[in-house]
Amino acid sequence: MDRRRFLEMSLVGAAFAPLAAEAQTASGGAPPPFPPADARSVWLVGDSAPPNPVANTQRLLDLLQARPRIREAYLSGGATAELEARFAKLLGKEDCAFLATGTLANHLAVRVLAGDASRVIAPHESHLYRDESDATQLLSGLNLVALAEGRAAPTLAEIKAAVDEAENGPYPLRVGAISLESPVRRVKGEMVDLALVREISAYAKSKNIRMHLDGARLLMAPPGYDIAGTAALFDTVYVSLYKYLDAPFGAVLAGSKTDIAKVRDLRHRFGGTIYQGWECAVPVLAALDDFDARHRAAFAAADQLFAALKAQGLATPKPAPHASNIRELVLKPQVAEGLFDRMRVAGVRMLQPQGGVVEVYINDTLTRRPVEEYVKLFTG
Repeated sequence: MDRRRFLEMSLVGAAFAPLAAEAQTASGGAPPPFPPADARSVWLVGDSAPPNPVANTQRLLDLLQARPRIREAYLSGGATAELEARFAKLLGKEDCAFLATGTLANHLAVRVLAGDASRVIAPHESHLYRDESDATQLLSGLNLVALAEGRAAPTLAEIKAAVDEAENGPYPLRVGAISLESPVRRVKGEMVDLALVREISAYAKSKNIRMHLDGARLLMAPPGYDIAGTAALFDTVYVSLYKYLDAPFGAVLAGSKTDIAKVRDLRHRFGGTIYQGWECAVPVLAALDDFDARHRAAFAAADQLFAALKAQGLATPKPAPHASNIRELVLKPQVAEGLFDRMRVAGVRMLQPQGGVVEVYINDTLTRRPVEEYVKLFTG
């Protein structure tokens, strides 16, 4: 093995080490080895294949050779400006800003939208409430009112009750913003029902309350989902760049010119105006060029796989009317037995079945092999 190949496989192996440890714990013993990652490796868990530093660096070098307009300074101009314009159009917004992290994107969005109000409504299971170390509370003095524990989103009645409690208490307060997350990572990737979003949006407008969407995984919605139509129901929308769009890090936040100008100002005050963002912008722009085609192909392959498994009596998909790219399969007992190890030996990463049910994540690595090969692995 040459030095470059050895380094590449070492880095990939290091990235998979936590998953291997988790699998060993779940199975009660050492799992069979996962073959070295290559062009046939498949991940039925996660939104894409794990990053490969060596391959991604070479990919970036190749992309730079074909892209003359890269130069920028402090996130102004060049590839970053092109990225911002691309997402503004995709989301149907006037403007868009690049930010280094989704945490900062969510924080600055609700800070700008809330204005002088001190309360922001957010789902209990959202990244904003559960994963951002109380940043909005500590750094912006906002009180997050968490609703809908264990569910993707609060009902309109719950939101009205929270607003009423704030406005009509002994010391009246104003709710300045409502943040929703869709898909919701903690609720099996469930997407918030668009009918509910429309109801909440209409109510928010009637109360002069502004709306933010944490759409980190918004592009993982099933093909044909109306992304711009959904974004139109919100004042600001955040999308992650590294989960499935090949960036090493980063996020974008789209909204009106006025709101995004305020975001850029706050971005600098919070130390987020890094010198250059082209390292993220260039691979994302390339990924977007064929993302829709790859996404559709992945979902088509998943539909074929699920239909074949059902037809052969091996597994039945659970009904999931609001699913994004995560599906649950109810397995026949003889299929569940040893499935994880069969997949692993074949170079297909998936979660351990729990109680006869396994989660399958749809992403474009699914198209690396014919559907019949997966069916044989399920068959055992």
